[in-house]
Amino acid sequence: MQPKKLLFIINPKSGNNDKSTLEKQISRVCDKNKKEYALFYTTGENDKEKIEEKQDEYQADTLVACGGDGTVNMIAQLLLNSPAQLGIIPLGSANGLAYELDIEEDVEESLELLMIGNSISMDVIQINDEFICLHLSDLGFNAKMIKDFEESGERGMLSYAKSFFGSLMEKKTNEFRIEFNGSEKTVKAEMIVMANASSYGTGAVINPESKLDDGTFELVIFKPIPLKDLLSLTLESFLGDIKSSPYVEIYKVEKAKIYCKEAELLQIDGELKGVNQEIKAEILQGALRVISQK
Repeated sequence: MQPKKLLFIINPKSGNNDKSTLEKQISRVCDKNKKEYALFYTTGENDKEKIEEKQDEYQADTLVACGGDGTVNMIAQLLLNSPAQLGIIPLGSANGLAYELDIEEDVEESLELLMIGNSISMDVIQINDEFICLHLSDLGFNAKMIKDFEESGERGMLSYAKSFFGSLMEKKTNEFRIEFNGSEKTVKAEMIVMANASSYGTGAVINPESKLDDGTFELVIFKPIPLKDLLSLTLESFLGDIKSSPYVEIYKVEKAKIYCKEAELLQIDGELKGVNQEIKAEILQGALRVISQK
């Protein structure tokens, strides 16, 4: 749907981008394409409620998340099963969903894509009846890495790499009991991913057969990996060949329950959601319209 009226929600803390330059770019592209638009800056205090109030008043047909995956997720929560669509200007450190949708990190290019308005209906994963996942959620290793990254106070891919190698030195195995597809499985694993999409924002492919609109998500189980085999697994992930690894199991599901022997840190779309003993996940098919390059 080609947008006529856009509400740009800007996270001023995301990435290292100059937001005054962003305003000028938005103005130039929207004016050139004769689009009505408004700007809203998040503050970190009751943003979701304030955006909802602004949208009730403004009635945009397209809400544009200008930030990282956390900002995108927050806006998406307001748009579930709504006629309005989601647009993305990727300004975060990883921009996982934008990467999945082939949305360029160049602001001018992503703005021009918005003007065209090609959109898809995508699934989302509902987690514990409280959160939604658009992209990837996980328990274990990656969530710990995100925690280390946030605590470092640094930004950018170099900081991600530092947190990755730091977390490697502290990786641990937990026992999980998983209910899915009418069966039950107990596994020892370092990480369990609930994957709606295929790749992390780094480009590492952990779910090569993913589709955003197939009415399912994938459980990706990473069994204990010896350090000597970690490099080969990493290479396989960037080559999209992770299914061949003996340390990875992938199951296509519509819903699942995960019970952790020891409570695990959960992350959803790059945002930490605390320590959890039990996870319930279920697909919501076609619940969100999003502008995409695909």
